[in-house]
Amino acid sequence: MIGKKYSNQKEISYYMCDRTQTLTLPMLVNLLLEVSGEQSESLGLGDTVMQEKGYSWILLQYEFFIDRLPKNKETVEIETFATEYNKLFCYRDFIVKDLEGNELVTVHSTFALFDFAKRKMARLPEEIVDPYEAVFNKRVKRTAKPAPVNEETAEQQPFNVRYFDIDTNQHVNNSKYLDWALTPLGGAFLSSHQMTYANIKFDKEVHEGQQVQSIYSQIAEDAAVTTAHKISTESNTHCTASFKWKKISE
Repeated sequence: MIGKKYSNQKEISYYMCDRTQTLTLPMLVNLLLEVSGEQSESLGLGDTVMQEKGYSWILLQYEFFIDRLPKNKETVEIETFATEYNKLFCYRDFIVKDLEGNELVTVHSTFALFDFAKRKMARLPEEIVDPYEAVFNKRVKRTAKPAPVNEETAEQQPFNVRYFDIDTNQHVNNSKYLDWALTPLGGAFLSSHQMTYANIKFDKEVHEGQQVQSIYSQIAEDAAVTTAHKISTESNTHCTASFKWKKISE
């Protein structure tokens, strides 16, 4: 059993795409969050209401299964629904389809509720979770972990956290971590490989003025490639991720 469904169509614009006319993963993340935000708004639990209650949603993990990413000027339908929840975590799926109904991307995600006053995760009040009609399951779901970085072969690139990296929730936008993770792979690799899988886990916030290191290593597996990533500062790992790729046919 799954929760209440919500869907909306989105047209992919040129500024959402890379040089191959393909929607980027960071922009896809923004679209997913936009659609889930629309559902919350329709249920009377939009950002303003949540802030009045002293809460905001925080994203903990994404897992993407990708047949293909949409192209520039393509219109897609994004469907989302909460699947289940326990005392601390909510699980939400997204399905991205073309207008013929073909499933392009399936996404599993994990969210938690953040209490502004206590500055920590909060237990989930019934008044906030009930409208989504998800199933309660007291067990914490076991989610796949991103592949670890091979420190012996890893390369890294620094990034400064800037004013424009901070969004309206007053923290670094989740899509920015993906920018930092993927950029060091370089244009030659990114334009010649298609992403087929992504697993991103968010651990700790970074703040404006900090410098992060984007560290990655690569594993070749016959025709496929796996890249493992982490975003860290001197004392903390803030995000870990791994991606699977296949070579784009000439």
